[in-house]
Amino acid sequence: MTSASPRVLWIVTDEKPGHRSQQEGLVERLQALAPFEVHWVNVDSLSIAWLDVILRRRVRADLPQPDWILGAGAGTHSLILKLKRIFRAKTILLMRGAFPMALFDANITPVHDNPPKRSNVLPTIGVMNPVTPRYEGRDRNTGTFLIGGTNDHYQWDDAVIIEQVEQICRAQPQVQWLLTDSRRTPEAFLPALAMKSLPNLKLISHKDTQRGFIKQQLDTTGQLWVTRDSVSMVYECITSGAPTGLLDMKPLRQSRVVKDMNKLLGQKWVRDYAEWNVTQSLPETETKLWEADRGARWLLAYLT
Repeated sequence: MTSASPRVLWIVTDEKPGHRSQQEGLVERLQALAPFEVHWVNVDSLSIAWLDVILRRRVRADLPQPDWILGAGAGTHSLILKLKRIFRAKTILLMRGAFPMALFDANITPVHDNPPKRSNVLPTIGVMNPVTPRYEGRDRNTGTFLIGGTNDHYQWDDAVIIEQVEQICRAQPQVQWLLTDSRRTPEAFLPALAMKSLPNLKLISHKDTQRGFIKQQLDTTGQLWVTRDSVSMVYECITSGAPTGLLDMKPLRQSRVVKDMNKLLGQKWVRDYAEWNVTQSLPETETKLWEADRGARWLLAYLT
């Protein structure tokens, strides 16, 4: 590969939304920083026997030979290692896997997964995502609620969340609020909240949102309140640069997620509803987070 030629990057994906989001965030930044020819490969579309690996038989003749191979999700690990052997390509794994990290050329893993201290491992604050930070030009007269739902980490109670939403809306009548739910939100939540008839709150079901809706809200809204069970969304909110608060929820146990959210609160990445004067707008963030950009820059420096 000459310096003018783009690297060929295969992205092995299991198409799970959380894994795909991490890969998209990292790849967007890689392409912004250096020339890459990107090819998405569904893990289910390749079946490689070990004899194919031993003989280094070419797979996917319709695609150019990869220089880098990027995977996320346990279902991709074995395939990535087979492709590494066939193509002699550099391999990148997102999140901790079942195989030893020494088998991969580079690994990017959230701190909360306790990655080992190795030169080929980059620990990140939360998981990477495709959100681009924006610190100026937000409409301070707007706000957004992002609602999760039933989960394994926090007690879910429609009435408790609705009361907090109502308190914030009534405390800041000058702000036009928008609220959207998720697939995990109980069906009764939005109708119960609608019964409150809050004049400055618009409700939009996740079923009625278009692709990119959340990303647009993160890019423009003046402040964000999110339920703390929505871990990926919390990190997307922080990355966006919008002032962010966590609605109050009782933990079911001291799980990894609960400890992670408490750590974010303790380090002032986000504000706690229970400790915040809701008549006041959430303050602008003093710390900045863009782990997809940091991960891309680290890979370019480490693997080249």
